[in-house]
Amino acid sequence: MAKKQYTFSEIEIGKNYPAGVSTHIDWKPVTNIIECNESLVIEIEIPGVDKKDISITLLNNQELVIRGCKHQPRLEKEKLTYYLFEREFGTFYKRILIDFPIDPSSVQSSMENGVLTITVRKRESQTFTVDIK
Repeated sequence: MAKKQYTFSEIEIGKNYPAGVSTHIDWKPVTNIIECNESLVIEIEIPGVDKKDISITLLNNQELVIRGCKHQPRLEKEKLTYYLFEREFGTFYKRILIDFPIDPSSVQSSMENGVLTITVRKRESQTFTVDIK
């Protein structure tokens, strides 16, 4: 199960985080995290985002990082006057810490109707016994 979703300030000052993290996040898509018997399912609402503008990275076999960009459509031929502007655009970033062992080769993702679904299968914990000499 996911432990905690970190705030941006925690991410920026967190140690051992790879360089090149954007210092600007425009919006946070809503997310569901569901634990099933053998897997964790993460659903992220990102309508209007193209698959090519999303990256999913698994760090240290327990940190799932999802980032991307939703481009704002504009009419280039005319000057625009917005009377209402509620849709969010720009970059987004999600970091989810998974607190059980997972199988990195089993991570799968799909996108349908503006919902990105990521499935992560659990891996059996490896237990080692140590002989005392």
